Amino acid sequence: MDMEGIKLNQEIPENKSTGTLEQVYQALNPNREKQILAKFTPEQQEEIRQKQQILSSLAYFVGKDFRIPVELNEPGGGWYWNFKDNEIRIDPKDLLEKSMDYLRFVISHEGGHRRISRTDFIPLEEWQQPGFSFMTNAIEDPRDNNFVAESYPKFREQMSLAYEQDLDFEAKAKEKADQKLGYKPRFMQAGFEYIKQWFRETKGQDFEISPDLPEEVRVVVEATLESAQDSWLRYPSRQEADKSEELIRKYAELSYKINRDFVWPEFKKLIDADMEDQKMEELLKDMQKNKDGGEEKNDGKIKLPQELKDKLTPEEQQTLEEAIKKAIEQAKKEQQEAKEKAEKDIKKQGEATTEKGEKTEGTPEPDADGTPQDIEGEKSGGGKPINLDSLSEELKQKIKDYIYSLPEEEQREIKEQAEKVFKEFEDALSEELQGKLSDNPDKKAERESKDKPKEELEKEEKTEKGRPEVDEEELRKYKDRVAKELKKDENLYEHMRQEVLPLIDKLENELREIFVARRAQGWKSGFTTGKRIDIKRRIQEKAKSVHAMESKAWQKRELPKEKDYAISMLVDLSGSMSNGNKIRETFKAVIVLSEVLNRLSINLEVLGFNDRIYEYQDFGEQMSKLIREHMGGMLAEVNDTSDTGKARWNDDGWALEQASDRLARQKADQKFLIVMSDGTPEESSMHPRAKYELGKMIKKVLEESDVRLVGLGIGQGTEHVSRYYPNSIANVKVEEMAEKLADLIREVIANYENF
Repeated sequence: MDMEGIKLNQEIPENKSTGTLEQVYQALNPNREKQILAKFTPEQQEEIRQKQQILSSLAYFVGKDFRIPVELNEPGGGWYWNFKDNEIRIDPKDLLEKSMDYLRFVISHEGGHRRISRTDFIPLEEWQQPGFSFMTNAIEDPRDNNFVAESYPKFREQMSLAYEQDLDFEAKAKEKADQKLGYKPRFMQAGFEYIKQWFRETKGQDFEISPDLPEEVRVVVEATLESAQDSWLRYPSRQEADKSEELIRKYAELSYKINRDFVWPEFKKLIDADMEDQKMEELLKDMQKNKDGGEEKNDGKIKLPQELKDKLTPEEQQTLEEAIKKAIEQAKKEQQEAKEKAEKDIKKQGEATTEKGEKTEGTPEPDADGTPQDIEGEKSGGGKPINLDSLSEELKQKIKDYIYSLPEEEQREIKEQAEKVFKEFEDALSEELQGKLSDNPDKKAERESKDKPKEELEKEEKTEKGRPEVDEEELRKYKDRVAKELKKDENLYEHMRQEVLPLIDKLENELREIFVARRAQGWKSGFTTGKRIDIKRRIQEKAKSVHAMESKAWQKRELPKEKDYAISMLVDLSGSMSNGNKIRETFKAVIVLSEVLNRLSINLEVLGFNDRIYEYQDFGEQMSKLIREHMGGMLAEVNDTSDTGKARWNDDGWALEQASDRLARQKADQKFLIVMSDGTPEESSMHPRAKYELGKMIKKVLEESDVRLVGLGIGQGTEHVSRYYPNSIANVKVEEMAEKLADLIREVIANYENF
């Protein structure tokens, strides 16, 4: 069957597939599939194969990838699209238990992810923030479903069926949260509320926030729902998806930016509040394990740490002790149940060994006292979460205050454990979401670390073996010196960043407003399907007797014509910059621009120069602690005249050529090179004026590349900047450098066509 020739509303064959079984399964691992199928009866195997064959056809059809294999996952392992291996895994258990309508939609959903979901451009540092990946999944799934339902209307009814069957997932997730965490995370409730409101939208209903939503969650959802809706409506049409991968990525990046800029700042408030609750849980779990002063008396009561008791009323002490005692009793009950189950399993299975003499998988190994252990080797039923709903808000606040009164080291341990448990729960939650994104920045980084070529690993090993022996004590001293220097640079950067933080926040907000205005595109008419009707156009069509089935009055969100930017900063590090606080104020300006552009994910490079180039942040690098530490060393370079002279020289022309060549290689619509210098060129013998005269280099860059140049003259007596650069600001007061650079970048972003 020619899938490309299928019309939009044509029925999808229910009991036919493309090609033979061998063609459909050509990419499968036969051994793995055989092992999975062996867990089922012959009749079940036949049913699984038949349905797998049908669903493979739909995956090819929706995903527009006839090479993508549809493989069996482990029973109960769920469904997902694996970006790296380009394969869809399906749950054989669902194939036996769920209706074909449900299965058709889920495979179409996974095919939709293959078609339009892209997350590899999200910075790893951003993705790893607690709650960010769940928020992304909660909005990406509706976006994917919108694409599938609009592009293939046959699946619209099946989408409704699938999500109506899964509406109980929220209740199950809340139950799991109570068991794992002891409370219902606010961020989880907000994520499910987005999905609920999207589902109302698909049924033509107005948004209506669930009445049982906690007030603080309601406030965040109300503040972000319009942006979340805007994000899940930013998907390509079927025709656009067919046209190019570039369009698919542009829509995906736009959706991500909306999530990042307008949903995440509010959503993160819920994460922060949940994290405070989790730290409280970790403290109370420690008390159950007789840590931090908590211990059980002979009379069965809990002895609280004295510092905490001093903060509580007698009634609050009693409430807290009872809550902890109840958790301990529940832990003991679960421990006893696990022990009894283990004994029954052992009795039932006799020796409890396999044919190879190994212990049966899944049977807990009893401890010396007969208590079963969990998979981590700890006794089952350790510290249990406390039901935080049983504690008053006043009591919870006092517990939080107590945590903040603890020594820093203890606070850090509690925080790290809270983040670990929180992350585990979030990961499990995201895994439960249909169509979870198998590829994400986290997994991409892990994959890249494992994908080093064998030759490279062997080379590293040989290099390690070939290194001469070193004095361990000298090496330690050297490392200590380096660490101190880096710490000094880090502290310097952070100290100055705090000084200009108000300007950073102000500039970031102003630039975001510019981007928001550009993204606030209207609705484009002329589609046969869409999210809303252009009433005026439909009236005109009716006047011309255009039938509803032929109407093109449907509207879709337009893809904004946003420009991509690549910006390079080239900073003069010659000796004259050490005079009159020039380098300190210029460094503050560099901090402002670096922090803001990195926050906005604008591609940036930061370079310094004298008779050489100093690389501080390369294009494509995300801002990090290491980069900030490295930048902190910028101030010392203006006093370094060692080696070839370094700060004695000002090789403007040569440095300009080097920086512009690097910038020209970037794939961006708008490329700006901002040069900051306080004096006329004073070329070294390595880069003589005859070859690298500044005026000649500027003319070459402007005529031979698409790079736009902007010059800033630092301090008085820099009129020459205006003579050299067509776009320039001369004689900038040293103390105004940060403000002037902020004004400049604001103008560059808002009115790039003027440069």
